[in-house]
Amino acid sequence: MRATAHLLSGKDMITAKDKKFLQHLDELELKAKCLRARVAALIVQDGKIIAEHCNDYHPEYDCHTLGCLRDRLGIEHGHQREVCYGICAEQWVLALAARMGIAVQGATLYVSKHPCRICASLIAEAGIVRVVYQEGYPDVIDGFDILAARGITVEKGPNIIYPEDAHPAHRRGRV
Repeated sequence: MRATAHLLSGKDMITAKDKKFLQHLDELELKAKCLRARVAALIVQDGKIIAEHCNDYHPEYDCHTLGCLRDRLGIEHGHQREVCYGICAEQWVLALAARMGIAVQGATLYVSKHPCRICASLIAEAGIVRVVYQEGYPDVIDGFDILAARGITVEKGPNIIYPEDAHPAHRRGRV
């Protein structure tokens, strides 16, 4: 059974504090090292950033040296996220919080692109209660929406620094 819709418009739900975190997200996104796309994520708990990172490769597998595996294999943007030398920004922030021994249950995750299905599953299992994203993502499995199934609030927020079509991160395309 499909969970009920949980996407909020964002226009009335996004607060001034949210906009502060979204602005930080816009700035952080420019630091992403991925050759294909720039994505950033923050975990915020009690009004404080507890972890932040971008989509990135592991230091042992530098895509600038090896080249983009997804490009070499001709994988379309937004598909087969598991085929990559790096990991998503959401995966990085969850790993960083775990490494520091910080529980994320009850926190909000801000991310520049809607989480892929893999990240959505990790977010749900970690106990994140709210996701605020800036742009959509094409990785959709019909009938699968773990965020809705878990009752996680998902809101679309604006790009604060750049209009969506003028964001420098778009020069690289999509993951």
